[in-house]
Amino acid sequence: MTAFISMMVGSVRVRLARLGNRLLAIRNRLTRKLQQLPLVYKLSLLITILVVTCMTLLGSIIIQQQTRLFEDQLHDQGTALVKLMAQAAKEPLLANDELAMGIITTGFTDNSNVMGSALISLDGETIAHAGNFHDGHNKRQHGILVELIKEAPGTQDWYWPAATESSVRKVISFIQPITFQDVTVGYAIATFSQSAMEQTLRRSIQAIAGATLLIIMLGIAMAIALGRRISDPIDQLVNASRAIGKGEFTAKFSFRERRTDELGQLMASFNHMAEGLLEKSQVKQALSRYVSPEVAKMIFANLDDVELGGKQVEGTVVFADIVEFTRIAENTRPEDLVNILNRYFTLITRACEINHGTVDKYMGDGVMLVFGAPQPDEEHRFHAINCAVLIRRLIEHENRRRGQQGLFPVEFRIGINSGTMLAGNMGSRERMDYTVVGDTVNLASRLCGIANSGQIVISRTLYLNADVRDRVLAGEYQAIQLRGIKEPVSTYLVETVTAGWQHQIEEQYRAVTRASEDEHPDAQIG
Repeated sequence: MTAFISMMVGSVRVRLARLGNRLLAIRNRLTRKLQQLPLVYKLSLLITILVVTCMTLLGSIIIQQQTRLFEDQLHDQGTALVKLMAQAAKEPLLANDELAMGIITTGFTDNSNVMGSALISLDGETIAHAGNFHDGHNKRQHGILVELIKEAPGTQDWYWPAATESSVRKVISFIQPITFQDVTVGYAIATFSQSAMEQTLRRSIQAIAGATLLIIMLGIAMAIALGRRISDPIDQLVNASRAIGKGEFTAKFSFRERRTDELGQLMASFNHMAEGLLEKSQVKQALSRYVSPEVAKMIFANLDDVELGGKQVEGTVVFADIVEFTRIAENTRPEDLVNILNRYFTLITRACEINHGTVDKYMGDGVMLVFGAPQPDEEHRFHAINCAVLIRRLIEHENRRRGQQGLFPVEFRIGINSGTMLAGNMGSRERMDYTVVGDTVNLASRLCGIANSGQIVISRTLYLNADVRDRVLAGEYQAIQLRGIKEPVSTYLVETVTAGWQHQIEEQYRAVTRASEDEHPDAQIG
């Protein structure tokens, strides 16, 4: 039996725990729903609850005061009336003058609020009465009168079980002893109907309830209007903030009317901030056209700490320039020459970027590319050579297109070297430039100078690096003598990348040509 009871208790506990978890889940779900409600509904609901609460309390107070006022008025009227009737009936009651007592009860019943009046003996018998009340033949009323007399003097609320009425009326009786020389000789009683007070009170409640309902409806309408007036600009602010978060710095928000309150000040501050972000974005975009995007990003990340100087880095430098550029310039109009340079430099820039390189600078008919700076790149050597091979292929096909149009070809030569170099801001505090300098850079420039049309010359040190040797096909070229160096510097001519990396060249080639065709449909390559 004990085991059974324990099992039942355990089962009840489990069910109660499940019920508690369900209630907790429901509460959490409702809380999340309320938190997800738009601000306009939250404000409207809060203001509505406040208005309803205030009007309900105010209506209750008014009704209570109105009820107390009616009760006080009825009590004062009944007390005064029954005292006068007791004073007037004293002598007729002692003289047993039934006619006079009848006249007294009839006279005090002329009041429309009085339902009946009577003079009662000490044993509860009705001596004289007027109105619909206090008929001595009504035994039920007689019993009630006897009970009322026992409580005299004072007032008593009771229900009149009239024989001629289908419903019971709530009445109030005022009782006053009739005394002569401190001896009670009888009782005067006057009964008032409370229906008039109840009707008046009911009408007051209806009027107050109607006014309260109207005010609540107006409060709800005002709450919704006020909520929208407050939440609309906040919603606009949220939408504009999201747009700015997506990079749409032209996003602004405004009100239908001019506002000078806190929300208006917030609007002005936000629009001012958006204009500042737009200017910064435009400056950043413009700067990215004069320097590499990586350098521009680095500058904007350290606007308060842009100083001269640099640090030693491991990187690779690529120089590419046009063969016999002087002759081309002499025989080409300036505007055509600018178009040629822009066309070829665009191809070279895209080949550089797709191989994780940076355009350091354009130098007349040449360009200097850097790999491994400012952003570190573990494969900067292979990426530089792969970029050079891609450039050569793009130039060959561009020249083929020019030949089909009857234009002369433009040949490039390329030199590449890798090693330690100084990377940083060079120049003066008034005018500086992010670049790389050092013997590694100088040697790359010399290698470009000894290359012929369409050749890619690299140093022997670069070729023998493990990252390059197994992925690049190259042959020995010539040794050059450099000032300050006793031993000649051996060089290699790059033929292409190995078969395992040819697919990468093809993919990059298609990507660059596709971008070129989208910008210049009439200038297709190949």
